[in-house]
Amino acid sequence: MLWKRTAAPGPLLSKTLQQLADGTEFISFPEGTTEMNDEFVSAFTRAMVGNTSVTSLQLDRNGLGDPAATALAATLASNQSLKSLDLDFNRIGDAGMCSISGALKVNDSLHQLEMHRNNVGSYGAEQLAEALRFNTSLRTLSLHGNPLGNDGAFSIADALGVNCSLRILSLHSCGVGYSAASRMAWSLEKNTGSALQELSFGENCIGDAGAAQMAQMLKVNSKLHELRLESNKIGDVGALQLANALEVNKGLRELWLLENCITKEGIKHFSKALRGNSTLTRLSITAVASGRATMDEEIQDLRDHHKVGRAIKGAEEGNACLDLADVKLGDSGAVKVAETIEKSHTLRGLNLEHCGIGNEGAARLAKALGTNASVMEVSLAGNAIGDAGAQRLMDSLQQNQSIYDMDLGGNPLGGDMQQELLDQTSSRVTFGRRPCHKSFRTSPNTDAKRQRSQWSTLCRQQSQGDEIGHSNPDESDTDLDSETDSLSDEAHHYVHGTTSIQGNIVRTLL
Repeated sequence: MLWKRTAAPGPLLSKTLQQLADGTEFISFPEGTTEMNDEFVSAFTRAMVGNTSVTSLQLDRNGLGDPAATALAATLASNQSLKSLDLDFNRIGDAGMCSISGALKVNDSLHQLEMHRNNVGSYGAEQLAEALRFNTSLRTLSLHGNPLGNDGAFSIADALGVNCSLRILSLHSCGVGYSAASRMAWSLEKNTGSALQELSFGENCIGDAGAAQMAQMLKVNSKLHELRLESNKIGDVGALQLANALEVNKGLRELWLLENCITKEGIKHFSKALRGNSTLTRLSITAVASGRATMDEEIQDLRDHHKVGRAIKGAEEGNACLDLADVKLGDSGAVKVAETIEKSHTLRGLNLEHCGIGNEGAARLAKALGTNASVMEVSLAGNAIGDAGAQRLMDSLQQNQSIYDMDLGGNPLGGDMQQELLDQTSSRVTFGRRPCHKSFRTSPNTDAKRQRSQWSTLCRQQSQGDEIGHSNPDESDTDLDSETDSLSDEAHHYVHGTTSIQGNIVRTLL
């Protein structure tokens, strides 16, 4: 035994020890390294004693077991520099998890612990939950694919009732049922100090009952930004509860419901809910149509409401252009846009072409435009605005001199009204020209030219941002990864089965 301790280290260990001596911050090991084993980790952790340079340690996919976890735990108990520990896809069970949990009770520096696809069961989860009651540094915890079961998830849920530091938690594919999901929801509902922003419960079996409890939590919890419930046997009853929650929730940005049992009725529930929700930027959902029925109309309605929500949120956050062309707003949707116009001080252009807006909607928009000092260009082409609505819009142009172009082409206006508009508004009304960033009219006014040039640049930048995807400004102060919030153009996908059609998989709607 003494000879083994003094034996020359292998090439990998020698290289690693040199990295420690050189002050390396990030250390990782190739997957399946032959030299990597529990003894290697024990030697490495002894060398880590007193080290203050390593902040990230990646030991995933190397077949490490409980002895290695115990050795790492001894290092964690005294080390104050390590921020991230990746132990994904190893063979660590309850014994190793118990050792790590003990270290977490005294460690106040580790921010991220990845335990994806190990062998941690209910007892290991119970010990980890006890550590979470004391630990205030851990921000990310992944137990994805461990056989925790309901008992293990109960323990984690109870710990979240008092923990105020964890931000990201994954219990994806952990054998969790509706009762544990209900306990988790209850804890997040009651713990007003919870910092949790992302919760993954995918590939479990919470059903409608668990979804209903999650929905109840969402009605009062505004800190959770992402909730993943894919593959959980959630049907239209659960969809209804989640949709109702979205009507009042103002914090959730992403909701994942792929591969559940939601039908056309569930899609309708979400479509209704998202008429008043401008916070959700991503809804991923699988909708199943019975027989050979299609859901094109329901899916399009859902897409439209998402697009409206995104556009309004963008305007509220300072976007220069509100573009809802070809969205079936109608007069009721125009009212919502008008309310946004009244609140915005940064909006420069408004594109409401072919939105089904009539005289009532035009009147409400006219009222908003009459008092807004930032909008310069408006297109209402191709709607159902008659002479009465056009008269109200003409009055708004008399009040608001900042609007230099309003396109009313393709509306059912009488010849006399068209001429009156041209005469009374100093040719600021046009018929049939594309608005905003598509083209700009010439004007003898130098200031107007400069404004149009600046406005064109703003809209072009915003348009490019939408094409490549951009993160929400609100996410800059969190640990979340930025996500594309552009509308997916993925084609409707049908898979024919014996009794049903897997229909209309809508992944990224906003």
